[in-house]
Amino acid sequence: MRFAFVGGLDVPDWLLSEVFVLSKISAVRIKLLCKHVVERELGRTQEDKVGKLLGESKLDEAGVKAVVAAVQFILSAAARHDVAEEVLAQELQQLGLPREHTDGLVNAFRDGRAALRQHYAAQSLRLPRLQAVGWALHADPEAGAHSVDLQLRVDAPPGAGGGADAEPRTLRMNLTADMFTLLHQELKAARDAMGALPQ
Repeated sequence: MRFAFVGGLDVPDWLLSEVFVLSKISAVRIKLLCKHVVERELGRTQEDKVGKLLGESKLDEAGVKAVVAAVQFILSAAARHDVAEEVLAQELQQLGLPREHTDGLVNAFRDGRAALRQHYAAQSLRLPRLQAVGWALHADPEAGAHSVDLQLRVDAPPGAGGGADAEPRTLRMNLTADMFTLLHQELKAARDAMGALPQ
């Protein structure tokens, strides 16, 4: 059976076994654990309260890590796939999670949804934005060859230390005439392929 909160795929087997473990922990502790996982995922807390929250659950260290991983997976997957709260609640109950536990997870998801989506969008793969292109043609009459010097001015890569105000960097490359012709053809093909995608 396919579930929306995992992107329309089957739920991983390990998560199914952890749902059973989650259902044995009190709903109050699950609610507190979910809030803590959201805060930790957003980097708002470094404090590890998991030991205190699950202290009376009689889980060993590996069991505690597995429960936290299950909660983190459910919340992050639901946020990434932008699942409606009602759908998430229904699917968790289909997996066998009790109603009280489901409510705790869904409430934490509701409260942290916007922040989680913004956090994951900022973490997604992004290429530096192109700011300017410069070029110069060099001819070697004796050899009968041409080459092109390209200069690409791009934004500083994410995490470069300067934030949004970081200085752009310049990438330089020298291409032979054949290499430049091939690059030009591939860029045109890529532009045409992107233009054919649905908006």
